[in-house]
Amino acid sequence: MGKSVIGQWTWRLLFAGLLVLPKVAVAQIDPPKAVPVEAKPASKATCSVRVIHATANGNEFDARLEPLRPQLKGQAFQSFSRFSLIKQHELSIAGGASQNFEVPGEHQGVLSYEGRADSGGKQRLRLRLEIQDGAAKLLSTKFVINGGGTVMQAGMKYDKGVLVLGITCRIAS
Repeated sequence: MGKSVIGQWTWRLLFAGLLVLPKVAVAQIDPPKAVPVEAKPASKATCSVRVIHATANGNEFDARLEPLRPQLKGQAFQSFSRFSLIKQHELSIAGGASQNFEVPGEHQGVLSYEGRADSGGKQRLRLRLEIQDGAAKLLSTKFVINGGGTVMQAGMKYDKGVLVLGITCRIAS
């Protein structure tokens, strides 16, 4: 069964007619502008960066790490029984800025405060952590934490154990 010759010509004429018609100006609505995530000024963040040595040898828990006991004695660190504070860095970071801190093994830590990310009535901070070995980046990660919250970063081997960074930050008023 063949197609109707009239049907084929109708479609061709219709299409050709669309090509010949004058162009009609159509008003376009501007796409919505992206609403910035940060509705409040970036202000400043104050952060404590605790550099911790965790090993499986011994059963000691440094008293200066008491605020972090629930995290350090939790399931994520169950293979370690000894925790000692190597160094604590107190950082004050302006919005959009970074602060450097020392990490054992001739490494450099960089903590950046990228602004607020408040949600559900909670103050939240957007941060970036980098660990550098000279020009090489060993770690680069972004995260969001509640004001006064703590994030733990672990994994770098150090002196028969691992280094753990306990980072606690809050928004400075």
